[in-house]
Amino acid sequence: MSSGLPIGATTASSRIMDWPAGSHASTFGGNPLSCAAALAVIDVIKEEKLLDNANKQGVYTLKRLGEFGENNSIVGDVRGKGLMIGVELVEDKESKEPAPEKAREVMIRCWKRGVAIVMCGVSTLRLSPPLTIQRDLLDAALDIVEDTINEVTKQA
Repeated sequence: MSSGLPIGATTASSRIMDWPAGSHASTFGGNPLSCAAALAVIDVIKEEKLLDNANKQGVYTLKRLGEFGENNSIVGDVRGKGLMIGVELVEDKESKEPAPEKAREVMIRCWKRGVAIVMCGVSTLRLSPPLTIQRDLLDAALDIVEDTINEVTKQA
C-alpha cells in the first residue's frame, strides 16, 4: 500500500463497523510519511493503468491455468481475481483430497527455477505476480509452474 513503509487500513460496511469514534485505531494508520507514500502509490496505479493490466493478465492467467488444470490429474481447482491466483493441488480429481506435500514440492522447485510462489491453505499454490507484469514474463513464469506441476505429477 505504501511501497514497504508501515501503514494499515480497515474497511467494512457501516453495518459491521458502526462504532463510536475512537473505538478502533491502527498503529500504522497515521504516519505522515507512510500516508504520502501510499498516495504516491495510488497515483502510479492510476497513471500506469495497473488495475487494467492486473485484470487483463489475471483473466489470461486464469484461462491458461484452468485449461492446463483440466488435463493434469493433481490440479483440483484454479481460482482467483486479478493477479491473485490460487492453484489447488489434490491427490486425485475424484476424491479432491488435498495434496500438501505435492504443493510444497512444487513451491520449492519453482523457487529454485526462479519463480516465487507460496502455499496458502492446505494445498493451494498462490501466484501473485506484480501488477506491472507483462505477457512475456508472465508466460515464462507460467511455463515454469506448469512444467513443475507436471514433473511432480509424474512422480506420484
